[in-house]
Amino acid sequence: MKALYFDCFSGISGDMVLGAFLDLGIEEEYLKSELAKLHLDHYEIFAEKTVKKGISGTHCHVIAEEEHVHRHFSDIRCMIENSDLDETVKSTAIAIFKRVAEAEGAVHGVPADHVHFHEVGALDSILDIVGAAICFHKLAPEKVLVSGINTGSGWVMCAHGRIPVPAPAVIEILAKTKIPMYSKYIEEEAATPTGVAIAAELAEYVPEMPELKVEKVAYGFGTKEFPVLNGLRLIYGEIKEKKVPDQIIVLEANIDDMTGESAGYAMNLLLEAGAKDVFYTPIYMKKNRPAVMLTVLAAANDEEKLAELILQETTTIGIRRRTVDRICMKRHIRTIDTPYGEVHVKVCDYGNVHKESLEYCDVARIAKNEKKSHLDVIKELTFYI
Repeated sequence: MKALYFDCFSGISGDMVLGAFLDLGIEEEYLKSELAKLHLDHYEIFAEKTVKKGISGTHCHVIAEEEHVHRHFSDIRCMIENSDLDETVKSTAIAIFKRVAEAEGAVHGVPADHVHFHEVGALDSILDIVGAAICFHKLAPEKVLVSGINTGSGWVMCAHGRIPVPAPAVIEILAKTKIPMYSKYIEEEAATPTGVAIAAELAEYVPEMPELKVEKVAYGFGTKEFPVLNGLRLIYGEIKEKKVPDQIIVLEANIDDMTGESAGYAMNLLLEAGAKDVFYTPIYMKKNRPAVMLTVLAAANDEEKLAELILQETTTIGIRRRTVDRICMKRHIRTIDTPYGEVHVKVCDYGNVHKESLEYCDVARIAKNEKKSHLDVIKELTFYI
């Protein structure tokens, strides 16, 4: 699985994202041709290969004429929707802007559609966000991950005056994600609302660098000079997808004073109530009494219901419970045509393991109707799988 990792050790901004994508291999001319589909004028964009702190990377310059217009989120959404960009790019770009609009709305106490963008509504920010969406879909990683974000510290000037770092909008954006923020080594604004919104929309937070077979590493540089490298690092490569274990609840009870009839009745009720499996194991209890251990496998949301049913329908006065992981093959049913009509086949897969088996009920029905042995029917029908 191809994965992209945003390493935000020195923050993140729109131009850093573009620079990193270009450094990763997205062609500059491709980015320009796609941005032209916005039908905007009076801007220039170009990439500069450079070296900072002894590290080679790319600085993407987005130069736009100063505008005397402040756009609302609804204006920007209409601009993107009416462009000639691919629908996937439009959707991603609008989603990024929506995160900023909702954050600004929360800060200023207005609905998202009524947010009056200043810096983020400027032409360079529009190009940053749409450009990031263009580059992302061109690269098309299957998984995108992000580190915690170094926001910097101190104060920054904005259209409303001097505000603390991290900017209120940055905090609001991160508050709706699992991405943590921290401040280290940088006494300026390192993370902008634009950059943070891009990361929040595209990536999933991981607490440590993922296990990647690295294919490419890229750096996108910011304009400011910090005591540390002012850059965003993108790492692209193959990631081994970890299988999430399937968890179930195990309920157990030792029973030495219940009849076989009652045990069978309780088993049927538990299965009808949603138990994944129910079985009895012969055991010996105190005073050498022959007994059974009842085991019920249950989904977490069925635990309470099944526990109550065990206490109600058996003679036990206590239940052990534990959560266990299990490995299950993916299963589905397919139908095959046979001389005896349609027969269901259970198909199971796990990694390179593949199994298929005839459904017992169908085999039993055919064996009974045709007066054949169960084993002969299986042998005959196996030919049609």
